[in-house]
Amino acid sequence: MRIFLLSIIALATSLNAAKKKPNLPPVQDSGDQLFRMAPMTKSSRSLVVNLSSNLHLAYDTQNMRTHSVWRGKGLDLYGPCYHGGKRPFICHPNGDLLWTNPPVNLWMLDGDPLTRAHYTGFSTLNNRVCLLYDLSKDNRRAKVRQTLYSANNAVVRSYLLPDFIGEISHKAHIEMGEPIELNIPNVAAIQRGEDVLVCILKGKGNLKFKLDVIKYTEEQFSEEGSTAGNKFEKSESKMAQIVYSSRSDNKPLQFKLITLTAPDKATAIKMAHDWKEPQTAIKPTQPHVQTANPKARRSFVLDPHYRIEALALPDINLFATGMDWLSKDQLAICTYTGEVWIVEKTNGPVNEMKYRRFARGMNEPMGLLVKDGNIYLGNKAELTRLTDTDNDGEADLFERICSDWDYTGSYNSFSYGPVLDSKGNFILANAGHAGHWGARHMGWALRIDPQSNKAVPFASGFREPNGIGTYGSNRDIFVADNQGAWIGACKLSHVQEGGFYGHPTSRPAPKDEYTGRESLDPPAIWFPYKWVRSASGMIEITDERFGPFKGQLLVGDFQNAVITRVQMEKVDGQWQGAVWPFLKGFQSGVNRMAMGNDGSLYVGGGKVKAWAANAPAFHSLERISFKGKIPFEANRVKVLPDGFELTFTQPVDRKSARIIDGFDVWQYKYKFHKTYGSPEFDHDGKKDSFTVIDVKEVSVSKDGLKVSLRLDDWKPGYVTAVRGLDIRSKTGSKLWHDTFYYTLNRIPKK
Repeated sequence: MRIFLLSIIALATSLNAAKKKPNLPPVQDSGDQLFRMAPMTKSSRSLVVNLSSNLHLAYDTQNMRTHSVWRGKGLDLYGPCYHGGKRPFICHPNGDLLWTNPPVNLWMLDGDPLTRAHYTGFSTLNNRVCLLYDLSKDNRRAKVRQTLYSANNAVVRSYLLPDFIGEISHKAHIEMGEPIELNIPNVAAIQRGEDVLVCILKGKGNLKFKLDVIKYTEEQFSEEGSTAGNKFEKSESKMAQIVYSSRSDNKPLQFKLITLTAPDKATAIKMAHDWKEPQTAIKPTQPHVQTANPKARRSFVLDPHYRIEALALPDINLFATGMDWLSKDQLAICTYTGEVWIVEKTNGPVNEMKYRRFARGMNEPMGLLVKDGNIYLGNKAELTRLTDTDNDGEADLFERICSDWDYTGSYNSFSYGPVLDSKGNFILANAGHAGHWGARHMGWALRIDPQSNKAVPFASGFREPNGIGTYGSNRDIFVADNQGAWIGACKLSHVQEGGFYGHPTSRPAPKDEYTGRESLDPPAIWFPYKWVRSASGMIEITDERFGPFKGQLLVGDFQNAVITRVQMEKVDGQWQGAVWPFLKGFQSGVNRMAMGNDGSLYVGGGKVKAWAANAPAFHSLERISFKGKIPFEANRVKVLPDGFELTFTQPVDRKSARIIDGFDVWQYKYKFHKTYGSPEFDHDGKKDSFTVIDVKEVSVSKDGLKVSLRLDDWKPGYVTAVRGLDIRSKTGSKLWHDTFYYTLNRIPKK
């Protein structure tokens, strides 16, 4: 009884804690939503199943137990994507707790207590959640399919072991109380403080009572614990158990465990006698499809060289956190609130597009990848593969590919990606600044082998790597990280084996590195703070139909709602390069991009209170296509031993280009320190200053497309800015963007 009362007290405490924050009310999923992946106090990797409108079950996918069952409204959802605030972010049940299970081993094969359970995912076929996991002992493995639903006010757990032969036992319930005899075959009960918990077996096997001392340690996930380390509660108590056991000589093995509660023994006997499963037909679900909004607003981006269209979004929340192509004209988008939408007929007119919901209930994914026709999501707690096995237009199989990192439940514990490297491995980049050293792989890049599904950490030091992508024929991995402690400004880094990119990193890094190092691997690009304050997604321009910048990167900025253009080159085997503005004025903070089969760029974004953006809309999706008019721009920059060679999109006016005073060049650097961000420092280390670099000579190529600048007293290790206010094209045009910033890590030798 003590444990049950403690559980009730803990539930009441968590509910009261939530009520103390009236300005940030929770959100609840709609009544027709089947499940939700979310962090809870008992398990950060909870899968909440809505058995009915007022009966809910939370399954701990890490410790393989049903940790809470309650009757009431459902799960109170907290976090920036639900109520806008950063805290609270641990979700809580809203209702009356019915029963729980402690985090102990619940299964045995052939009497071996070392039997391990391994969660592999779940299915939603027939509109019911079916948990998928394996039981293993030595070299023996048994697959389990556990379907969850409600019937006649009871929780039904239906088990199928399709290939099982041998002995098996399963602890169906562990409760504080006393076993009582109801004298009904295949029925067991536990007398708790004020009620009776009843378990009914349907199928082969038997139920037995057991009263034994149970020892366990349970982690309690909390807002404070996400950065300071969670508390662990130890328990050692004599507890009543209801244990299912069976010996199967013929496969498959099937049985059901039905659980209900009664106020007293007499009522429990009657309820157990009378319980029957209703014969109700399961209605197939219909895909949720919405058409374009006829009153959609226009795009705010104005540019003479590119056409920008705002897609006519219906009344859905399409805060894009991942984008990839399911087919040539079907764009898959995952959202901050955990939905996946398929935009159909994407290459056509905006008013003819359709929006089909493919999935919902995911845990704030920050990346989407299509591989072999399947959608992979970088959920906070795992890499998940989504599959539509019955071809009805919605995902019904959700497989856990990998979860080899610790998840504190924090609002900021994102896993960005996945992307594929040159060998076909999945790459994820985990946020590192809202955690603690004891939580594995926070701030790490992980390489996941698609054959073994094992993650290997190979680079570290990320703070908030909201952009991850590949570049070039070798599919080099790049990460766009965000300014903050240890990160002087937003930057773009080439991620390499063993690299360290600035922010203190959790295990397996040595603990002394958690407080920071004295040096870091320099980025390929430092973004000027006035241009980029919250770097986001990136995409390589691979289509000549998008203008004269094929082979370069576009990198978004969330806060300023802009896109920048990045051109890189290798110097002494290392990437470095220049950044220019590209487009501005998007409806929402730019977050993700995808290049379409039609040569267009698709830009998705959003904003919430915790993720501010200088844009009006809470979400948007815009399409950009090149009009054919080439802008007068510095297209490429090549670093020389004594300066830069600039290549332009159009021939320059030789007279204006040769004027030495027509170019302004200056250098500065950022300081690597614990303080949030960094001012600019000149050559002498003066704060908020820069060093002017003299232009000694300017030369122009015969065709007028290249201009070389010979510089004096410049230094490697500095951002080098070049502005050409006076240069004109041969036809008299000014530069569309007259300034670029080149991250000069190295100067090539003569």
